[in-house]
Amino acid sequence: MQTRIGRGVLRRRMGRQALFFMATALLCAALVPAAPASFRWVAWASAGLAAWWAVLFTLEDLLGGGPQEPVTSYPAPAESETPFPPPPPPGGPR
Repeated sequence: MQTRIGRGVLRRRMGRQALFFMATALLCAALVPAAPASFRWVAWASAGLAAWWAVLFTLEDLLGGGPQEPVTSYPAPAESETPFPPPPPPGGPR
């Protein structure tokens, strides 16, 4: 999808979640003929649920704002001192 901004063109990408659920929906729909007749509803329900999530993630990608804030990493918390030493290894003297 392209969006015009001033003189340039801004291209939007589709997120990985939307593509994953679209592929999952297609795979589930393709498995309907291979499923036993009594379990075809499971394949259709799975395809429908995956399609629902694909539509929701696509809408999120299309209607969402600009670039998201970058993920910030936080330093690992400092290890605290413990009042007790570690236990002895198994099989050792008690």
